[in-house]
Amino acid sequence: MSRIKKFGVSAAAVAAITAATTLMSPTALAQAPTCSTSAQIGIVGGTGWALCSGTGVTQTQVVLFCQNSGGSYTTVYGPWVANSVKSNAKCSSTSWPISVGYQII
Repeated sequence: MSRIKKFGVSAAAVAAITAATTLMSPTALAQAPTCSTSAQIGIVGGTGWALCSGTGVTQTQVVLFCQNSGGSYTTVYGPWVANSVKSNAKCSSTSWPISVGYQII
């Protein structure tokens, strides 16, 4: 019985090492997009932006979530932009950003 148990642990260890090696390989890292976002949270008429770069990113679009004093929410989409270009969006003059995100293709 202990032999089977040791084999199971060894197989799990091999699987973990293989997974870690794959995640840390230069090829895997190069394929992961890098994205940054920022917004003027709580500022009336505030703006937000998103920028993504890396292999696999063709275009990026910022998604800005805004709220007004009545508690209503709106979603404002910036333009689709090329890899490594900032996409910008702005809330209306009576609402403010509460969150920012992005979409990539």
